[in-house]
Amino acid sequence: MLESLKNPALYGSNVESVNILQTHISFVALTGDFAYKVKKPVNFGFLDFSTLEKRKYFCEEEMRLNRRLCPDIYLDVVPITKNNNEIELNGKGEVVDYALKMKEFPQDRIMTYLLKQGEIDEETISKICTILVDFYNSGECSDEIDKYGEVKAVKQNIDENFEQTKSVVDVAIPNDIYKYIQNVSNMFFAKKKDIFKQRIKQGYIHDCHGDLHSGNIVVSDKIHIFDCIEFNKRFRFCDSASDISFLAMDLDYLNYPFLSSYLINNYVEKSKDKGIFDVLNFYKSYRAYVRGKVNGFRLNDTTINEKEKKEIIETAKKYFNLSNYYASLFSHDLNGKKSLLFMVCGLTGTGKSTMALKVAVDYHAHQINTDIVRKELAGIDKFERHHNKFNTGLYSPEKIDFTYEKVIETAADLLKKGENVVLDATFQKKKYREMAKKVAEENETLLLSIQCICPDDVVKKWLEERLKKKSISDGRWEIYQKQKEMFEPFTSKEDHITVDTSEGSYEYRMDFFKNLLSRVQEA
Repeated sequence: MLESLKNPALYGSNVESVNILQTHISFVALTGDFAYKVKKPVNFGFLDFSTLEKRKYFCEEEMRLNRRLCPDIYLDVVPITKNNNEIELNGKGEVVDYALKMKEFPQDRIMTYLLKQGEIDEETISKICTILVDFYNSGECSDEIDKYGEVKAVKQNIDENFEQTKSVVDVAIPNDIYKYIQNVSNMFFAKKKDIFKQRIKQGYIHDCHGDLHSGNIVVSDKIHIFDCIEFNKRFRFCDSASDISFLAMDLDYLNYPFLSSYLINNYVEKSKDKGIFDVLNFYKSYRAYVRGKVNGFRLNDTTINEKEKKEIIETAKKYFNLSNYYASLFSHDLNGKKSLLFMVCGLTGTGKSTMALKVAVDYHAHQINTDIVRKELAGIDKFERHHNKFNTGLYSPEKIDFTYEKVIETAADLLKKGENVVLDATFQKKKYREMAKKVAEENETLLLSIQCICPDDVVKKWLEERLKKKSISDGRWEIYQKQKEMFEPFTSKEDHITVDTSEGSYEYRMDFFKNLLSRVQEA
């Protein structure tokens, strides 16, 4: 079949060349105008394409289900026939297989590729959120679908993952990490049964996409979200939180942690689903583990050479390690430890609000931003520009003091309720940092101070870019220079972590996030 699909003549006289893409379950032939997807005759238990009848049925299901989000891409199911030992598309003779015919789109418009080129921004993420919220709100709900949100059904998927990855333990995932993720996942089911019931009751179980990652999103004149799960209902019938967690995890994996947190924040704003944070890290861990597992399956493919196998193992390891990070995050919640107070500080333009949002999403915390509080106190819109001179107007010393007092007061109220809080402010004076320390002590809360730093040239560039956009912050280059002169450095007695937000490598960022987590765990 693979050799036949490589032959341009199969697709008509106007096709001169064919590019074959391959996954663990299908071949896709790209011919220029159209793409033809053929399912491999495999049976993985959770997926069964082993007979011709099953492949035909699932081709038809794939077309039906994917037309929900991109009706103009999925065109037809075409028989592959054999006549006088010649393989033909929709020809005479015996039907030997089926192909799903689709409009071909440029591979360089797939979101994964665009992310690597730095061409996906918050505006694109916001559009995707709008599409998904509308999709879930208009999607099918039923008693049958709701059953897949029950602990029993979700646990079946989780348990199956551990069973099916036994062969890659100590190959792609160390045994201790394998056991840890398994144990804390089981603990989540035991301690959070009511959360699953609540999600069902609130109507968050849907006929979802099921495989929502950037490789299945095309961004061109419009956004196409394609290639949903058609082969197994229990992977597609799920909590919308599980679906959106997949894309958030994928952005983390591709080294876009701040777009990932923006995705969640924007999705919550549009869907009003604040309860997603109760299950977010759990589902992110699950989804990362699934991707590790799927890569592990490819190691059994006899067409894969040794070099490719090494690359696959490294990819799987990265997914499993990410799954472990999320598992450690939700494990902290399960242990019922004291609430957390994060103080994210730094000069204007150093990325502290971006970092604060990431921390708030990871730790299910309330983000309190001084820019927002300041404008709320003044009774003005948070996006209203106020380019006052340094230490004047909204930014006079008296108003700055008052803003910090209100920020600390709000934090105290939330900490008393056992909530986690992220303070997002410059904290340029030691007295403001002492206020945060005092409120943490009064509420028996762990204080974690994070100072964001950045080279001047990067800050200047970021501030110039921000002035062109709608922004809550009034920060400008001249304000940054003044703050730099006036900032009171941390003393040796002020425990804090420093992060250079201009450092963009996956390794640097994950080391920082893991370091922060280890401090939380040690407390």
